[in-house]
Amino acid sequence: MFRINYTKLTLEQVKSAVFAGGGPVGAGALSGALTGREIVLSLDNEGIDPPALRYRFQTADRLILTENGSKSVECAYGALDLGGCILFAHMIPNTLRGYAVVLDTKTGRAAAEEMWFIDYPGAEVDTREKPLSIEELGKLGFFVNREVERQIWRGCYSEAGSPAVVSRFSRSLRLDNKMIKWDDDLGRKRIFTYVSNYFSTLVELDTPDGEDVLSLPSDYFQIDDSTFFYDVGEVEYSGRLSVEIFDLFTMKKVGVTMGIDENDRFEFRLYRANGTYLGQYATFYDFDDPGDQPAASMSGRFAAKKGMRGTYRTSVLSSHPGQDQINALSPKVRLFDEAQPNGMISDTRMAYSTQCAGRNVLFRDDAGFFTELDFRDAQHLRFRTADRDWAEAEYRAYQLDADLVYLGFYIKDSMPPEGMQFALDFSNGCATCIDAKIAGKYEAHDVIPEYHFGYMETEGVPVPRTRRHGFTTELLGRSFTWTYSKGITSQHIYNAPNSYSWTIFMGGTPGAPGYRAGGFVWSSPCTYIKLRDEVYVMTWVEEKWSGNLSSAAMNLRIMHDCGFILSTSHDCSTLDFTMLSAYARDAGKCDLSGIYTLKRLD
Repeated sequence: MFRINYTKLTLEQVKSAVFAGGGPVGAGALSGALTGREIVLSLDNEGIDPPALRYRFQTADRLILTENGSKSVECAYGALDLGGCILFAHMIPNTLRGYAVVLDTKTGRAAAEEMWFIDYPGAEVDTREKPLSIEELGKLGFFVNREVERQIWRGCYSEAGSPAVVSRFSRSLRLDNKMIKWDDDLGRKRIFTYVSNYFSTLVELDTPDGEDVLSLPSDYFQIDDSTFFYDVGEVEYSGRLSVEIFDLFTMKKVGVTMGIDENDRFEFRLYRANGTYLGQYATFYDFDDPGDQPAASMSGRFAAKKGMRGTYRTSVLSSHPGQDQINALSPKVRLFDEAQPNGMISDTRMAYSTQCAGRNVLFRDDAGFFTELDFRDAQHLRFRTADRDWAEAEYRAYQLDADLVYLGFYIKDSMPPEGMQFALDFSNGCATCIDAKIAGKYEAHDVIPEYHFGYMETEGVPVPRTRRHGFTTELLGRSFTWTYSKGITSQHIYNAPNSYSWTIFMGGTPGAPGYRAGGFVWSSPCTYIKLRDEVYVMTWVEEKWSGNLSSAAMNLRIMHDCGFILSTSHDCSTLDFTMLSAYARDAGKCDLSGIYTLKRLD
């Protein structure tokens, strides 16, 4: 999962692909509504100087552009209309840039989105030893030649005799946490969740591995009560940019995609789509915030340089070590680190359990895997496995529910580094082992978990004949916020059978614009395991990033979780086996019945 690899194109390869392309094409008929018209765009300066754009539409697919008073140039274009809005897009011949423009014919308002590939060779970023810091990344700027950059200006347009317009498309939070399935005339079936005012998530149902949740930077503006202007950039993936208008009254949208496809060919396509509304999760921005102002914590990331946008640059924010480097950390592992607790647990730790102390537990699954656990006290044990003789370990155990314990320990000096977690149900004998090793197939720092569903043999506990814990879809479509410590809260959305996304709420001052109005978003492959009614384990591995494994055992009757993290630091200088815990709030559910195949992707 999450191994969508795209060719690292050079500037010359990008030029060759783009210059060989033509104007935008559509699967259906395009609009001729602009034929014979001449318009002038008046765009506002919002920290970046806007272009002066004049268009003369000769036919339904050819226009004359005058940009900043320079010599006019003929461009191929395509247009689509939706309600009272028109979207048209074009490239400028013999360049790597073009525009997508939205016109609101009812009010005269407009927006122009410049879109371009960088016209210089991208930087070579080698993070095998040292990742970039956020500050270094900011100074690096744009460095991927195949990615489409963008800059949006709002304003109005005029034709002969048309009056000046004062109002503008507004920033908005009205889409926040809505989920919509869109089926377009290009054959794509996609679920979008508009999870933040700067990000959205995408599930590509029409692709072979399309049940991954991809997190992508986005922009949102409201045109009227039901109509929105939206874009999404496939940053860290293909690099394509899509610009759309959609209407929540009619559940229809029009859009254009510009970029380079999986086969390294220039793609410039217009499309129409019909939507199915799947629901909305809870939102947590202030009640009095209309969303027309960006959050102070985010706005500085955009006004400093043309085209800047927030995104996780996961490919360069973590190092890419070899297995020998990972193994060398094992003797120096930091266990539990309660003297300096991490932000994932410091204020919210669930109570420790003493239920295992003094017991001997033999865990078995139905395929021959076993681990014997001899609990010396509430934090120390001996263990053995089929390929390991008796050894000692320090562990931590949480009381997840009545007679249900969730515990974890690190195997000292293991190579590759290995940690084990167990869910032990002393009421019915069911047990689960998650055996995790840092030895990824694609990246050495990826943690690879193995799941063993079985039972335990211990005094006074029945051995179940057939009953087992197991993977579940009961959490699919649900959302919760998890508050790990003061100032650290994220919202999880369990929006695919084996993948999910999280939004890290940005800080700020209560009552200030954008407070708790979304934040940075990323996603990971994950698993969902049912232990009991309303008691689950959710694990995720931060593939295509740091490689960390987190396992969170949650009791939804008390809205609290506990668990463990096996991880290396981003620069691979340290190895940790530590804890996580958080308080939860139920953030709603969307209806995903009938959407997925519900097969497990290993």
